[in-house]
Amino acid sequence: MQHDIPWSDVVSLFSKVPHSAIATVDPDGCPRVSPIGSVLFTGEGQGYYFEKFPEHMRNNLERDPRMSIMAVAPGIGFWTAALWRGKFKSQPAIRLVCEAGARRQATKEERRAWLDKVRLFRRLKGHDILWKHMSELREFTVIRIEPVELGKMNPS
Repeated sequence: MQHDIPWSDVVSLFSKVPHSAIATVDPDGCPRVSPIGSVLFTGEGQGYYFEKFPEHMRNNLERDPRMSIMAVAPGIGFWTAALWRGKFKSQPAIRLVCEAGARRQATKEERRAWLDKVRLFRRLKGHDILWKHMSELREFTVIRIEPVELGKMNPS
């Protein structure tokens, strides 16, 4: 796995975002991006996400396992402070170039980890509609970690 960004920075940024963007390639070569809120890491360079809704993404990965996952720092305060200083204190966005594994049934522990992540929302109507019955996931392996370039504003 190639990278200049520490794995701890990847985990830190991804833990702050409500969803990540996952890009795959359609059969005709066009990129397709889907928001996924269920990205979880199992160790350095390894993770999974629950694959309940994105049918096109699922089909694309069955045909071509290459994918990219991007997280962008949330919060107006983070961006305003960086614009004020003219520099980001930390990487504002990270792209993971990955290879997807096969789709499989989630274990009880994996489902529990997901429900723990969204526990704050458990009393809301949308929680059960979107997240309560997550059952299938796809593991991925990170091949490369890339900073999203924003010129002179990027951290040194």
